[in-house]
Amino acid sequence: MKNCLIISLFLAAAAVAQPQTPPKPAIIEGKVVSSVGGEPLRKVELTLTTDLMADNMEAMAAMFGGGSDPGSKPAPPKPARKSFAATTDAAGKFRFDPVDAGDYFLTAKHAGYVDGTYKPEGKYALDGKVHLQPGDSLTEVTIRLVPQGALSGRVLDEDGDPVAGASVSAQSYSYSAGKRRLIPADSALTNDRGEFRLGKLRPGRYYLSADRLMVSTAALTEAPPPPKDGAPETGYVSTYYPGTVDAMQATAIDVAAGADASGFNIQLQKSKVVRIKGKAVNADGTPMKSGQIMLMNPMHPGSMQMKMLNNPEGRFEIANVAPGTYMLMMMQMGGATPSVHMQPLTVTAEGLDNVQVGAQQEGTVQGSLTVAGDGKVAIHGLMVMISGGMDMPVMPVMGTVSEAGAFTLQKVNAAPYQLTLPRTPDGTYLKSVQWGGRERLGQPIDFTAGFGGTLEIVLGTDGGEFEATVSHDDKPAADATVVLIAADPAARMEETTRTGDSDAQGHVALKDVPPGSYLALAWEKVDAGDWFDPVFLKAVESQAASVTIRSKSHEKAQLQMIPAK
Repeated sequence: MKNCLIISLFLAAAAVAQPQTPPKPAIIEGKVVSSVGGEPLRKVELTLTTDLMADNMEAMAAMFGGGSDPGSKPAPPKPARKSFAATTDAAGKFRFDPVDAGDYFLTAKHAGYVDGTYKPEGKYALDGKVHLQPGDSLTEVTIRLVPQGALSGRVLDEDGDPVAGASVSAQSYSYSAGKRRLIPADSALTNDRGEFRLGKLRPGRYYLSADRLMVSTAALTEAPPPPKDGAPETGYVSTYYPGTVDAMQATAIDVAAGADASGFNIQLQKSKVVRIKGKAVNADGTPMKSGQIMLMNPMHPGSMQMKMLNNPEGRFEIANVAPGTYMLMMMQMGGATPSVHMQPLTVTAEGLDNVQVGAQQEGTVQGSLTVAGDGKVAIHGLMVMISGGMDMPVMPVMGTVSEAGAFTLQKVNAAPYQLTLPRTPDGTYLKSVQWGGRERLGQPIDFTAGFGGTLEIVLGTDGGEFEATVSHDDKPAADATVVLIAADPAARMEETTRTGDSDAQGHVALKDVPPGSYLALAWEKVDAGDWFDPVFLKAVESQAASVTIRSKSHEKAQLQMIPAK
C-alpha cells in the first residue's frame, strides 16, 4: 500500500511538471478580387490587426497635447497590439498562418482601388472584427476592392489658352457640425498643357473647381502695386466646372467604380478682387516682426496665399483676394515646436484695411467624464478632443481622462469648438455634454465668454440594439447604406445617428443606440450625411420604418432599399 501511495504521488507530480500544450494557432486564407469584373488582384497588401487606431491616436495625443493631468495615475497598460501582414500572389490569393486567437480587423490596400475592410459573417463575426478561436481555420475569404474612378480635363484662361500650374480639386458634399459643405476629395496641379487628372476618387458625385496659384517669389514678400488710375482690380478666382464662380451652379459629375472620364475643361473666370492690409501682433500686443501668414478658403486649397513677415512693424498686405470667408493662419518659428494661431476672416467687397491679427487669448478648461448607470466601464486613459471646423479655425486640443474621470484641456482659444470622443468604450454612447449649465450635445461649445466652470461629459450604458434586413425586388440587398436617425428633427445629430452597410444577406446590426424614437431607412446609393438635410429626408420619409429603442432593448425591422436615381 505504501509503495502504491508513493507511485501515485510520483505520477501526480510528474503530471504537474509536464509543460502545458500551447494553444493551437488559427489560419485565415482567401482571395482579393475587383468588385468590377471579379478579376483577381495581385500584390494587394493585407493587414490583420487588433487595433486600427492605436498609432493614429498616439500621434494625435503627442501633437495636440493629450497628456494626463499632473499628479494623476498613469493609465493602465493597454493590451499589446497584434498585427500580421500578407500579400496576394498572382492568383489574388493570400494566407495568414499561424495567427494567434483573438479579434482582428482585416484590411486590404492596392494602388488604384479604395481601401477595403473585410466584413466577417456567422461565428467569425464580432462587432465588425474577425473572431478567431484556437485552431480555427477561416478559409474561402473573399475581399472585393472597389476600383477608384478618375476625371481628367484642362484648365483654360479667358482666351482659351492653357493654364499651367493651376490647382484642380474634385469636391463632394458632406455634413460637418450640422452644415452641408463641399469637401475636397482629390486634387492635382495642371501640367504645361493645362491638363489635369484626378485618379483617386471613390464612386460618387463630384464637383470640379480650379484656382490659379500665386507662385512667384515676389508674391511671398510684396504685394503687386494697385492700378495707378484707381480702377477696381480684377483677377482669376475659384471657378467651378464648366465655368462658374457659384458652387450652386456647378455641374455635378457622377463617377462610377473604375470609370475614367475625360474632357472636363474648366475655363477660369475673372471677378473683382480686393486687398487685405493689416498688422500681425504677439499676445502682448507687440509687432510680430517675423513669421508666416497664410490665407486660405477651406473649400479651395488652391486659393492659399502665403506672406513672409519681415519688418519691424509686423505689417502685411495680401492682394488678389476674392470677397468671402477665409481662414487666416499665423506661424512663428522658434522653440521646440512652431507657434500656430488660426482665426476666421470675412473679406468684404471693399477689402480690409488696418486689420490686426495675432495670438488669441488662451485658457485652460477643466472637465469631468462620468458613466450613467450601474455598468462597470473603464474610462481611465480615454481621450477627449475639441476641435474647430470650417467655421471654427482653431487647432485641436486633447486631454486624457484620469481614473477619477477628470481631464484638462490646455491652450484652448477663446472660440467655439466641437467636442469629439475619438473612442468610446463598447456598450456606451455619448449621452450628455454640458458647459456653463447648458446642454451642448451635438452643438458647438463656445469659450469666448471665458474658461471658468467644468465641461461635463456623461456616457450612457442603457443603449439598445437594432437589426435590419434590407431587400429589393424580394431579394436580399447587399451594400445598402442603412441609417437610423432620430424621428424628432431637433434631435438629429451625429451623436444620435447610427449607420451601417448591409452584408451579402442584406443584414445589418447597429449597437449602442441611445433610447428614443427613430426612422430607419436604407439606400442603394447616398452621399454621406444627406440624411441630415431636412428637404432630402422629407422626400423619402414615407419609405422609412418607425423604430422605438428602449433601454437595452433589441429591435428588428424589414427595410426596402431606396434605389439609386
